[in-house]
Amino acid sequence: MSDGPQPPNPPPAKPQLQIPPAAAPGQVPPVQVPSPAGSQVPPAGGQVPATQTPVVSLAPPPGGGKKPWIIMGILVALIGFGLWAVTGMQGEEESQNENEEEVAKEAPKKKAKPRKAEKTSERPMKKEMAQLSAKNRGEFEKNVGKWVRLQGEIRTGDEDGLIVFKDPAKMRARLVKGSAKHLSGKLVKMIGWMVSEELLQVDGVFEITVVDPIDLLPKKDVYTNEDGEQLVSLRNSKATFQGKVESFRISGDKKNYYLIFDGDSHEFYGSGDIKKLKGEKVTEEMLKKLVGKTIKLKGKLGYKKQDKKDRVFINFDKQNQYEVLE
Repeated sequence: MSDGPQPPNPPPAKPQLQIPPAAAPGQVPPVQVPSPAGSQVPPAGGQVPATQTPVVSLAPPPGGGKKPWIIMGILVALIGFGLWAVTGMQGEEESQNENEEEVAKEAPKKKAKPRKAEKTSERPMKKEMAQLSAKNRGEFEKNVGKWVRLQGEIRTGDEDGLIVFKDPAKMRARLVKGSAKHLSGKLVKMIGWMVSEELLQVDGVFEITVVDPIDLLPKKDVYTNEDGEQLVSLRNSKATFQGKVESFRISGDKKNYYLIFDGDSHEFYGSGDIKKLKGEKVTEEMLKKLVGKTIKLKGKLGYKKQDKKDRVFINFDKQNQYEVLE
């Protein structure tokens, strides 16, 4: 039995929601996870223990983010600096070369020392001058203080115009103007003023003629196929040639008969004018009979440069210009 009416049971206390403390800046606030059904009754006081989740880092993952871009930027900057440095060095070098060229152009040329020229008398005609060489050395002293023609072989010539002869020995020449360097070893003829027995004053290189040694060979009454070089030097002059006729032919333009002589160093052609020989009653048949025979042929010498052998012509237009020897 009850002792009387009981006061009603108080309603169950509502669970109080626990507000977690504010999270610190940069941290994720802990999240409360409700206990599943049938879980253990929360401890007294109605507070549910909070379950904290791991803090997620906001830093970029390894190998990603800004770090590669920073490295690439540094590399690009280094490459750009290198190119700039190389270009600058090239520009400085080109500028230096240009400056050196300008300085070289602007630098005044060294003036040659003026050469003292001896006073001379009025120059006479060439034919009135004595002709001197090693063959008449005794005439040198007699022609001091006169205009002369000198022939000789130069040993050396220099830029200052000094010439030292090999022949005549102990003879020198001096140019008033110009260089004589190109005359070393040459055989020459020159016109000048005899300052002394061993010194000739020459106005300039225009008074000097370089001589081909062939031109100094003595002239012959009769030349053969061994005198090719000398016959070339005598072109446009008259000479007598002796040789054996190897063949006969007519020129391509039908204007000349050719008597072709034997020869090794040069080709030797007797060239007869067909039109003029016909007037002399010299026929093709007559000239063909000369093949295999040795003849003398007199005429004006001609010359033609050939690829293999130089050709010497003995031009004739009369019958009495050739003579059969055998």
